[in-house]
Amino acid sequence: MNSAIFFDLDGTLVDSKKDLEKAVVFTALNLKLEILDKEYILSLVGNGIHRLVKDYLTKINATDYYEQFLKIFLSYYYEHICEDSYLYDSVKPTLQILKEQYKLFVVSNKLEKFSKKLLNELKIDNFFEAIIGGDSFENKKPHPQPILNLIQKYKINPCNSLFVGDSENDYFAAKASNLRMGWVSFGYKNESILKKITPDFIFDKFRYILNIAL
Repeated sequence: MNSAIFFDLDGTLVDSKKDLEKAVVFTALNLKLEILDKEYILSLVGNGIHRLVKDYLTKINATDYYEQFLKIFLSYYYEHICEDSYLYDSVKPTLQILKEQYKLFVVSNKLEKFSKKLLNELKIDNFFEAIIGGDSFENKKPHPQPILNLIQKYKINPCNSLFVGDSENDYFAAKASNLRMGWVSFGYKNESILKKITPDFIFDKFRYILNIAL
């Protein structure tokens, strides 16, 4: 069976916070809705775009705008998905080395076509056997369905595989799939997350993944 490394996208491979924030602000301005502070907007990242929009509108008591907000947001974000987003330090050379020994996958809660476009524009999409988004299956992280499907399809050995991510969703999806989990400390979640999860590894730099022998 094959060994594999599964990666989250936002906050693990890519810092996409600024482009997501800009899409929220653009949409709110377009609809003449309240604009919340940057920190709150960024706290919504990680559960997928639909949840982000829902939570934002709930916070400003404007849930009636959901369909309008979502349509404008999706259109704007797709066209401007990689203006200020960038790979974390050493991501590309590390993936080049890992690909020689492991099958690599992305399992994100970002919509699939958005995930693929972002990785394509950052020129790392070719490193991955498959890029899975939050709408690729009936369930998304923290549900294990996307990971379990890949394990079965690509004949992956969970005992010799790893999930790398920055959130609770990544941790619980990995554990439900019998994978070890590596938490990246440079992602969107600070160390307070360690009160909720107990990762097998903590990576302060992306390239430190190379130190793990699976």
